[in-house]
Amino acid sequence: MVNSLTVLKFGSSVLPTEEALPVAVREITHWVERGHKVIAVVSALGETTDRLLARTSRYAAAWRPADEAAVAALLATGEATTVALLGLALAAAGRPANVLDAAAIGLKTEGPLLDARAIDVDRGAVHRALADRPIIVVPGFLGRDDRGRTTLLGRGGSDLTALFLAGELLADQCVLLKDVDGLYDRDPSEDPANARRYLRANYEDVLRLTGGIVQHKAVRYARDRRTQFTVAAPGRFEGSLIWGGDTVLDRDPVETSSRVSLSKEARP
Repeated sequence: MVNSLTVLKFGSSVLPTEEALPVAVREITHWVERGHKVIAVVSALGETTDRLLARTSRYAAAWRPADEAAVAALLATGEATTVALLGLALAAAGRPANVLDAAAIGLKTEGPLLDARAIDVDRGAVHRALADRPIIVVPGFLGRDDRGRTTLLGRGGSDLTALFLAGELLADQCVLLKDVDGLYDRDPSEDPANARRYLRANYEDVLRLTGGIVQHKAVRYARDRRTQFTVAAPGRFEGSLIWGGDTVLDRDPVETSSRVSLSKEARP
């Protein structure tokens, strides 16, 4: 029995609708069958966050911004829904999980309500949940401040949730699952003949790329904590390793058949 700990993050591009939940179930099952315990960090499905954010505009004006605590509480319902649905999908597949929220794992934050910093997690609570069942499902993007209010970790904050948990819990690996099979030196949808995938990329080189694929705030956290992680597509385990070592590009432009869309992964 391996009993390694793996953190998997499923973004909204990987889970655009409820019908995509089997993708996450298969990915989680792959690791569990190899003896790993899994923390699955999920975003809201598809465009849910954008739709919820749009609903707040009717309660705001130039002279009266929307209440930030209420905005955070509303947006959190998107992640909460995905957590519950993935828990149901896993149970239906014979892989019951512990479905937890930010309060249950003691994910504490400080700073602005809509762009907070994660500062602590209840490691004991997480390990107890994993001892009970080898899978836990938690929301990305969310935390709680010292007043018990829901907070958000900024746009793309599910990346930060996954990396923070991996770093604090000393996970053996962290995989950010996207709708791309890694990071590229240029947008393959714009320059397919020359785009090359990073086999390995130094944190600093990733920070020089646009922030649409991996949240830069999350990359800076990983750099400061020396937390390695992989960017990959579901079922494509080669990905791009992000680490403190040398940057290495694939020698050949990637074949069209191995690429997937770069368009959506800028959401929590």
